[in-house]
Formats: sequence, C-alpha cells, structure tokens
Amino acid sequence: MKIRPYLTYNGNCQEAITLYKRAFKTEVIQIMRFSDLPPNPDFAIPEDYLNRVVQCTLQFGDDFIRMSDCGPGQPLNDPESERISLAIEAGVDVVQYAFGVLAEDGRVGMPLAKTFYSPCAGVVFDKFGVMWNFVGQA
Repeated sequence: MKIRPYLTYNGNCQEAITLYKRAFKTEVIQIMRFSDLPPNPDFAIPEDYLNRVVQCTLQFGDDFIRMSDCGPGQPLNDPESERISLAIEAGVDVVQYAFGVLAEDGRVGMPLAKTFYSPCAGVVFDKFGVMWNFVGQA
C-alpha cells in the first residue's frame, strides 16, 4: 500500500504546477485537463473548465504528488482549512531554495532556522494556502 498526497485547487492548479516545478526543479509525469475527458451527456463540462486540470502527477524525487482543480459546482469553501500540509526532507541547499521560491508570494509561518532536529527547518504557506514543512538534512 502507498499513500499519496493529493492537492485540490479552485481553478489555479496550472499556476501551482508552474510554481512547484520551479521551486522543486521537478517535472510533470502526467497531466490531464477537463477537455481530455470523454464526452458525457449527463455531465457537461462548462467552457471555462475545459483547460483546467482534472489530474496532474508531479515527480518529487523518488515519490510524487497528485493535484487537480475542483470540478464544476464543487468549489473549495475554505481552501486553507481543506488542505493538508506537506513535509519536505532534503539537503539544506534544496530546502533553502524551495522555501525561498514558495515564500515569494506566500507567507512564512516559521522562518528557516537551526533547530534541535535539523540544521535548517521552517514552515511556509504558499500563495495557494498549502503548508510546506521543510526539514534540511546535513
């Protein structure tokens, strides 16, 4: 069994993908848009949803996360409370870089600092409200 983080967005998943690709220097494994879904007369996709992301998989080292926009008629009520946080354990240089990119338009919850458990740990909420817990490894 595996457990995979899955992040949901209110129409700005593509923007999140672009940010995470830059922050973590990663690649998209797979992406599918609402326009890629087979036609279904019982579930018409509104025109403004056709380019939204119905499923994306991003590589994170030896692992991956999945993400999507919410579907038509299913917006997130309170995006920050409906999200999970993600923990990133990596070398200090990777942590410092990714933290900096996510903090650009985000909010720092705990600045990067030496702690009893890490030479460089911190928390940042990206501009989408996702909480990232960073733990630098020596």
